[in-house]
Amino acid sequence: MSKLIVITGVTGVQASSVASTYLQLPGWRVRGVTRNPSSAKAIELQARGVEIVYGDLNYPDSLEAAFQNATIIFGVTDFWTIFQDGGSMTKKRPDQDLTEYCFEVEVQQGKNLADVAARIPTLERFVFSSMASANKWSKGKFPRVYHMDSKAVVVDHIRSLPGLKDRFSQIQAPIYFNLLWQWGLPTTPKKQTDGSYRISGVGPAIIPVPFGDVQNDFGPCVRAVADGPPGLNLLAVGEFLSWDAYIDIWCQSQGVPNGGYEEHTIESFENLLPGGLGREFGENVLFAQQFGYDGGDPTVVRPSQFDIKMTSFKEYCKRTDFSSIL
Repeated sequence: MSKLIVITGVTGVQASSVASTYLQLPGWRVRGVTRNPSSAKAIELQARGVEIVYGDLNYPDSLEAAFQNATIIFGVTDFWTIFQDGGSMTKKRPDQDLTEYCFEVEVQQGKNLADVAARIPTLERFVFSSMASANKWSKGKFPRVYHMDSKAVVVDHIRSLPGLKDRFSQIQAPIYFNLLWQWGLPTTPKKQTDGSYRISGVGPAIIPVPFGDVQNDFGPCVRAVADGPPGLNLLAVGEFLSWDAYIDIWCQSQGVPNGGYEEHTIESFENLLPGGLGREFGENVLFAQQFGYDGGDPTVVRPSQFDIKMTSFKEYCKRTDFSSIL
C-alpha cells in the first residue's frame, strides 16, 4: 500500500523541491496543498503527478480534508507572501510595523497548520520548516528579525501538542542563492561605470553565513529528516559564504571584473529597503554573522551527517542564467 506525503504551500520554492523528491520515490503519493489550485505552477505540478487540493493556512477547516490519510506532512509558512500582499497594509494596526503584522499572521498560520496535523491519526512524521529565534539566541540584541522568530514561536507551539511533539522534526532553510539576485535587493551584483560588478549588504565582508540551492537540494534534505528519528533539526546549508567570497565566485563565473562589496549600517540599509525590510534583512545577516544562523543551537545537524550531496555556489553559478542582471 502506498504512503502519502502532504505538502503545504506546494507551489513555493521549498515545497516544490519536496514534491520533486517524493515524486521520484516508488510507493509514495504526493498531495500538494495550495490556496490557488488553478495557478500555472499548480497545474504544472499536477501534470507531473501531484494531487493538487485547496487549502488555506488562514482557515484551519480547509486543511482537514487535505491532511487526511497523510503519512508525512511537510509544513511551511511564508512570511514574505504576507509581506507582499497589498491587503496587509490595510489590515495592520496604524501604529504597527508591517513586519510585526506579518509576524502575527505567520504565527497564527503555523499554529493552524500544527493543530490540524496533530489530529491526523495516520501521521508518522510532521516536518516543519523552521528558523532559529534571533531574539532568543541573541539575548534580545536582534529583536526584530520577525520572519525567523515567527517560526520559532510555532515550534514552541508544536512541542506543546501531545498529538504532535513525538512525531515532529524540523528543517531550516539557509539563505537562498537566488534570493540575492532575483528579488532586486541591494545584494544583486550591479554594474559600475568601470565595468566591474559590486554588491551591497550589511555586516563585515569576511564573515561567512549559510547559503544554499533550495530549489534543488531542499527536497532530499526533507527526505533525510522524515526518514530519521523524531526530534531532528537540520540546517540545509549548501555552503558557508562571506560577502567577499559571494561576489568573487559570481564575478569569476561570469567573466566580469570584481567591483567588491559595499558595507552598510542597518540605518543606511533601511534607506535602500524601506518599509521595515531593510532592518529585517539587515538584522538577519548580523545575527547570522555574530551568533550563527542557527544561533549556536547544539541540536542542529548538517547535511554532511546524512551524506547528502549539496550544491556549491560555484556549481550553482555555472548552471544559472544571469543574463537579466548583466
